[in-house]
Amino acid sequence: MPALKINRFLAAGGDFQPVMEKAREIEALSRLLEGFLPPELAPLARVANFKEGKLVIHAANGPAAAKLKLLSESLGVYISKQRSQVNSVSVRVQPGGGAMPDAAPQKQALMSKVALEELAALYTRLPESAFRKTLKSLLERRGLTP
Repeated sequence: MPALKINRFLAAGGDFQPVMEKAREIEALSRLLEGFLPPELAPLARVANFKEGKLVIHAANGPAAAKLKLLSESLGVYISKQRSQVNSVSVRVQPGGGAMPDAAPQKQALMSKVALEELAALYTRLPESAFRKTLKSLLERRGLTP
């Protein structure tokens, strides 16, 4: 007998129906939360629960929680207009939960050829120092060998 897909099994009713309804409700609220928050804050927050009009949001860190608390009243109004009546929004710090970004993307400065040549010339004039070593490392990353 072929294995049933998990979605069909869970949707078939029975004991799992309340769990599936709760999961669908949290998923819908998560989409509303993501649409409401600024793009840089959205990955740092996730809906943890919604019960009796109380929305619980987990934040990845303290600064994100502070921003979410500032937005909590307007978020409650927004979700109430879109879907469910929200009486209160609670924000808790829950590090490591959900799809939080690992690290900020590394920036790489763009330098003109003239600027790189000037830095190479500066490198040759500098006495041995920590700055000179750092400058050498920068030039090597840019493909120049001083």
